[in-house]
Amino acid sequence: MPVKVGGSYVSESAYSFAKAQVTDKSEDSGGVLKSLAEKFPHLKFSVGTKPFSGTGMNNLSISSKILKQMEKDPDKRMEYEALIYDIAHTDVQSGRAPEHKLKSHGFIIEDDGGLRSWGISEFNDGNRRQQSHVKRSDKKNWWQELLPKNQIKKATKDKKSFRNTNELYVHLREKFNVVHAGMTKIYEKYLQKCLTDEESRNQLFDTLRAADEAYASRKDEVGFQGMQVIIDENGEVTTESINEDKRRRQIAAAATQGDMQAVLAILAQDLQELEDGYNQNACDAAEVKKAKKLIEQAKQQMGRLPDRSPTLSEQSAMTINTLI
Repeated sequence: MPVKVGGSYVSESAYSFAKAQVTDKSEDSGGVLKSLAEKFPHLKFSVGTKPFSGTGMNNLSISSKILKQMEKDPDKRMEYEALIYDIAHTDVQSGRAPEHKLKSHGFIIEDDGGLRSWGISEFNDGNRRQQSHVKRSDKKNWWQELLPKNQIKKATKDKKSFRNTNELYVHLREKFNVVHAGMTKIYEKYLQKCLTDEESRNQLFDTLRAADEAYASRKDEVGFQGMQVIIDENGEVTTESINEDKRRRQIAAAATQGDMQAVLAILAQDLQELEDGYNQNACDAAEVKKAKKLIEQAKQQMGRLPDRSPTLSEQSAMTINTLI
């Protein structure tokens, strides 16, 4: 189901992905483009609104005015990152006749936030150029307006059928990293529903795809310990991102007040991220409670620790428990 974010309609998976990326940090245009290139490595980004300016496929030009908005306004950044997610997952070649080969294609986000698509196709009588434009605030399925219906294939759709939940889960393990790596728990009742309900099945694929994108964008962040995605019997999603066992080991390894202060700083960061996630409906309240309990435990333990520099063996033990 399309979700309206600012002046744009985007897919639910795009909204979930962009929401996980929200930051209050402002960047200049170069920083915004660099960040987008890291999140969407298959797209070729440029600044401008001129059509037919790229070569090959996966071109995306962004108006300098829109980039300015993204620099300063986190809400605008989320809106356009969600839009770009949908662009990145739009297969513009699907459904084309073999003799109508698409030689080059690109999208343009214009000054007013509108979206344009251009393409150069090869026909028997020569190359043809096409353009299409849509005002996204009026179109819930804007991608269907930019391209002929037989040329669009949303990555969120999967027509494959499954005989049982076992077969479905094997498919999920093969297709999604968060399932393959054991970071996902899906209730059996919901899996059963997905066998016969195509809308629920596509929503499941959307959710897992967004989880893969979120994990890929965060896995190299300092302090990020991984995540657990839980999809209950009604398809409701909660994401757990605190590694409780690791934090308990760090608390136990702290031999001095200085060590414990370092652990408390990490826990405070965990709590802030979890509270932000809870406010955005991307994290369960139990995770926030868990982080607060660990902070309380660490503070109690610090009162019993000596106020001195750690020995070499104590420092080594703390380093090991910080890394593993």
